[in-house]
Amino acid sequence: MLKTFTCSFFLLIFALCGVFGQIPSPRVEITSDEIQPDGKLEINVFVVGSTYLVGDFPDIKGFKKENRAIKHSQVRINKRREDQHQISQMYTPEVFGKVTIPAFEVLVNQKPIAVEAKQITVLKKEESQAVKDFEIEQVDFVVEISKKKVFVGEGLVLNINFYLSDKTTTQLQFPNNIGTQVEQFAKKIKPNDCLESRFDISNLAGKKILIKGESFTVYNLYEAVYYPLNDKDVVFPSLTLTMQKQKGGAFVDMTLKSKGQTIVVESLPDHPLKEKVPVGVFRFQEQLKDPNKQITGNSFEYRLTVEGEGNFGGVNVPKVSNNKQFDFFESNVVSRQTLGSPTGSKSVFYKIIPKESGEFEMSNYFNLIYFNTQKAQYDTLKSSKKVVVSGKSFFDNKEVKKDIYSDIENLKTDEKSYNFREIAKVFANFVVGLMILVYLYILKSKNKG
Repeated sequence: MLKTFTCSFFLLIFALCGVFGQIPSPRVEITSDEIQPDGKLEINVFVVGSTYLVGDFPDIKGFKKENRAIKHSQVRINKRREDQHQISQMYTPEVFGKVTIPAFEVLVNQKPIAVEAKQITVLKKEESQAVKDFEIEQVDFVVEISKKKVFVGEGLVLNINFYLSDKTTTQLQFPNNIGTQVEQFAKKIKPNDCLESRFDISNLAGKKILIKGESFTVYNLYEAVYYPLNDKDVVFPSLTLTMQKQKGGAFVDMTLKSKGQTIVVESLPDHPLKEKVPVGVFRFQEQLKDPNKQITGNSFEYRLTVEGEGNFGGVNVPKVSNNKQFDFFESNVVSRQTLGSPTGSKSVFYKIIPKESGEFEMSNYFNLIYFNTQKAQYDTLKSSKKVVVSGKSFFDNKEVKKDIYSDIENLKTDEKSYNFREIAKVFANFVVGLMILVYLYILKSKNKG
């Protein structure tokens, strides 16, 4: 009996620790199914917790492995905030068309995670898109801006490039201090009134391009996106690049200068949410399984993703309030935006409990007001999903299946929170100590007998 009692208590302790201390396992994602011209393949590892040791990413045939990036954020799990770490490995495509990424393993916190094979499509840039049309010298140093006029909050892509014509017979090379020069460019060119998202370039690889019918090799030295915080014009000063050219049997320094540029920044039109809305070009992507087969009292999952071009740090889907038809519970938020890229996404995961039967347009609950930079006006994204719910009213149905989220709104949140894992640990120690005392007492009683 004593043995049964002991096993029961230990099972209880292990169960308590499992319930209150459950942390999601690390996961690996390959994005995306389609890679745009000049885009990159990403392999992302998501780890929740304090430890995030990630081993080497695989070498993939047809792709050039580039730099690795780490992003830290917080997610809400079981009503607690936990640290989430996103480790991203970038790859540059060297082939086009449909490509299969073979299955592989990544070592995360000393444990291998298997990743299934995946087929993706690498789009090829059309010849007309691969041609630039601007005045350039055979050897030139250029600061290139994606737009000459932007709105407040609109992304502005900047590239610092070195061009070398195939007709050039002079031998040129980058000096040993090119990395130091690039860091000086970054400090000098960064505007004071802009948010910066810089892409980390790990190696200088040349790329062929046509400019007015002439073939050049372009080297991208620096790449970043800037988001103006106010309507002050953005000024990019002239920069000086030191290269080395062959003269006789040695290499000597030569200097190249870029032209300074000014970008006009326009204020957003007046609007009650002018200071709060995100700025860019966005769209909704939704995932909802069996929208026509929902039952009152049973929760279903809904995933809303905002994707497009803009600063996703400022994209916030409005909170949805519970009402007579539904209870809404936001379970997780995942943001994805590569440093130095104007495109990205933000996904919000919901658990929804229907409380009344009928047909419901989700656009009444999920929408996002933003400033559309293409239309130069405010716009609203709305859900396109419809949910059909059957069953008795949630409040009248006594036989409704109890859901893990049921009655969660009645939980008290104004009282002091407790660490149940620590409570379980203390309780386990107390039980073990009590059992030792009981055992010693029984042993002493037998000895007396």
